[in-house]
Formats: sequence, C-alpha cells, structure tokens
Amino acid sequence: MGDQQVERRRRSTKTNPAQNNATVNDVAKLAGVSTATVSRTLNSPDVVRPEVRERVTMAIQKLGYIPNDSARALRQNQTRLIGVVVPTLSYALYADFFASLQKTLAEKGFFALLTTSEYDLQSEAEQAAKLIRQGAQGLVLVGRLRDKQLSRLLATSGVPYVTAYVFDPTDTIGSIGFDNARAVSEVVNYLVSLGHRKIAMLTGLTTNRNDRALARVQGYVTAMNAHQLPSDEWIAQAPYTIIGGRTALQEIFDKSLQPTAIVCGSDMLAIGALQECKARNIQVPQDISIVGFDDLEIAAHIEPPLTTVSVPSVSMGKAVGERIVEICLGLTIPSTPAFETSLIVRKTTAAPRD
Repeated sequence: MGDQQVERRRRSTKTNPAQNNATVNDVAKLAGVSTATVSRTLNSPDVVRPEVRERVTMAIQKLGYIPNDSARALRQNQTRLIGVVVPTLSYALYADFFASLQKTLAEKGFFALLTTSEYDLQSEAEQAAKLIRQGAQGLVLVGRLRDKQLSRLLATSGVPYVTAYVFDPTDTIGSIGFDNARAVSEVVNYLVSLGHRKIAMLTGLTTNRNDRALARVQGYVTAMNAHQLPSDEWIAQAPYTIIGGRTALQEIFDKSLQPTAIVCGSDMLAIGALQECKARNIQVPQDISIVGFDDLEIAAHIEPPLTTVSVPSVSMGKAVGERIVEICLGLTIPSTPAFETSLIVRKTTAAPRD
C-alpha cells in the first residue's frame, strides 16, 4: 500500500466507513429473483435451488450488500461490535491475544464477536461475512493474505479492518504486528554464532497461504543464504501441533540429513521435535539444538526448558483494540512501528559437539 493509498484510507475513517447503500431490491434485481428469494437465500439457503442460491450470493458479493437491520446500524455507526477472526483458539498465543483485545475494546465501550478460521482463507472470508451481517462495525483479522471473496467484500462494504501478527511498513495504520522473517533470521544468526552449520527448519504449513509461516521460511532461507549454508532440502512442513513436530523431524531424518540445530516455526513444533529426539535417544542440546517460536507458558517448564522467540501477543491485542476503535470513531491515527520480538535463550541450545 503506497502513501496515497494510506492517505485515502486515513481520510475514509473520518466518516462512517460502512456507507454502502445496496438494498435487498438491488440484490434481487441483479440476481433476477424476488426479494423473498433473497431473504430465503440468506436465512434458509437449503430451501433455495443451488443455481438460484449461487446467483443471489454472487449479487450480494458484487454489491457488498449487508442484510437486515445490521446495515442500518452500521450506517449509523451505532453497533460498537468488532468482529474478530483468528486462526484457532486451541493455540494459547491467540487466546492471549484475544483476551487482551477484548479487554481493551470493553474499556472503550466496544464488544468483540469472535470466530475462528482454522487457518483456511475461504473459511475466514465466510466468517467475516457473517460477522458483518451480524452488525460488526469493524473487523480484526490475522495476517495480510486474503481470499478474493473477502477482499471484494472489504472493498465494497467499506467496513474498516486491522490486521495483526504481520507488519506492513507501507501501511502503518491498519497493520499491527512484527517482522516474522527478521525474527527467524535472528535465530539462524544466533545458531551460526554458536558454531552450527547444519541447520534445519520445521515450519507450519505454507500450502494454505499462511503468510506468517511463509515469512518465517523466507527469514530462514535468507539467513542461511547469507551464511552460504544449504537450506532447500532442510525444510519440513507440518501443522502447528506436537505430532506435527515429530512428523516433520522424522521427514528431515528420513532424508539422511543430520542437522545439529533445528529452527521451529512454533513452540508446539519444537516440543514435538524434542519428543522425537527423546524417542531416538538424541540428547538435547548435546547432540542437537532446538529453538521454538512464540514463548508459550509451557516453554519455560518442559525439560529441558525451550529456547524460543517471544512474541508480544498481549501488547499486540491491546494495540489492535485501540487502533480499530480509533478507525471506527474517525479519530486522528498516529503511525505504528513494528513490534519487537526477542530471543529467549534457555537450555535447548548449545554449541555443536564438533
């Protein structure tokens, strides 16, 4: 987003952002159906023929129509409801983020409506649309990559939104987060400083266009290239779970690679890697060093305590809550710098044996 785009976004927050005047009659006309059919599609889609339902859905998306009384409430800027879509609540990091966000919104007289996408961009688009229909005055989303359907909805509805966990230096208004790539590059630099040269990475899935995972892989590859170390064959992907960490490390070993250090895209992957090492009688950190990402509460209490990257989820939750309220109220908005991460060195890293 360039300076002119940021300025247009800033100016658009001075007035009510949800100025979309599409009506149910407009949707019916575009879809070639009655208003009653539009209503049935929204409220009882199963009773509408699939081809008709598709025409109505396409018309709604094209016009950015917001149904029922929620549209009037949004135009009057009265709902004070903020829709929040996070990837999951099974990961403590997002639970901490949402708790901080919710507390901040409540202090300012706003309320949070929470849904999850399970790391699926199409599901995120569907959840965001539902939140808007329920009267969300603004949205909080995780990451900057969007499904095309959601991008169209955000553009046509005019509902303001703030993204978290990534930072876009060209959009310091609507982007509240940190530099994922740099955080992982610093981990690689730390491991190299200890003497490691065979460094593998266990990453979250990138096939679902998870831009945080993609950026972390980018940071790993960039740092490895800078040190003239191989990286292409040293990356394994898995879901952010303990079993995912075990499976990903098994994949590395199955390639007959013998890393002396492992960079993990999350603490859960790192804990899985620790478990796999124990199963193979590989000593940590004597035989292999492991670094996590997120600094979950459990990271300091496992054995050995996990070296990891600390992410300021609580501070980000507070900042995101303040920012979306500022945008919804049309207040003057200062630029926000990127949040800083920090490497917490514990007992899972050491110099390699050789």
